[in-house]
This record gives sequence, structure tokens and C-alpha cells, in this order.
Amino acid sequence: MANQISPQTPKSYLKVNSIIHLALFMGQLLFGVLVMLEVPQKGIDITNTNNPFLFVVPVVAIGSLILSTILFKKNLGMAINNPTLKGKLMGYQTALITRFAPLEGASLFGIVAYLQTGNLLFILITGLIMLYFLSLRPTKDRIANDLNLSYEDKMLFDSDEVLK
Repeated sequence: MANQISPQTPKSYLKVNSIIHLALFMGQLLFGVLVMLEVPQKGIDITNTNNPFLFVVPVVAIGSLILSTILFKKNLGMAINNPTLKGKLMGYQTALITRFAPLEGASLFGIVAYLQTGNLLFILITGLIMLYFLSLRPTKDRIANDLNLSYEDKMLFDSDEVLK
């Protein structure tokens, strides 16, 4: 039996991107919940200046926000310049993944810092990253706006035709 790949439609494209986003978010959430259930909480402590995580976690969080935005804009620029809708959408998917990766890395790093210290500040920072991550959920309108789709591309994107 040969593997059959179903042709991609705008609906299936949105579904795939939503699944990628949800899977990455749920991985962060489940890991965070499991760690919180396992590690005794020590409250928020910002006075222990001997703890390197106190400085590194916020820097990594801010750095990941900046990096994810830069990578997304760079890849989005390449996607917008693609002549076909399918090419634009594939480029957009790449841009999304490169946007999500630094955020997820920073989130997981914050959870590991909490695992090592029990300091709730790191879970708070992780929670803020995860809220931002959640706000980036790909929708049809967001994709069309980000890609500056032409009228013809929007019509094709709203249809159930196979992407070419």
C-alpha cells in the first residue's frame, strides 16, 4: 500500500497550523503543571542575588520575545514575496514555527528554573510567556492580514479548492 497524501486545502492548512500551535502550548502547560505538582513552592523570592536564574530567566524571556519577533518578520517577508498562495502559506508556516520555537524554549527554561529552585517568580514569567504564546494562535484573518493577501488570494483562501 502506498502512502496517500491528501491535497492541501485552506481548511486543512488552518487545521495543521492550529494543531501545531495547540501541541506546542499543551507541551508547555503539561510540563509546567507536572513540575508544579512535584516541586514544593517556596514563594516569590527576588532577594537571593546568589541565584543566577533570577537574572537569566528574565533575560531569556525578553530575548526570546525579541528573537521570535525578528525571526517571524524575516520569514514573513520571504513568504509575502512568494508568487503563489501555496508558497505564501508554506512560508507563513515556517514563520510561525520560527516564532513559536524561542517562546517555547524560554517557557521550558523558566519551568526548569522553577524545578531547580521552587521560586514561583519563574512560573509567573513562564505563565506570561504562555499567555503571549496563546495569543498568537493562527486564524484565517490573522494569516490573511499578516501575508497582505490580494483580493484573488483571499478568495482562493476562503474557498475549498486545493492549493496550487
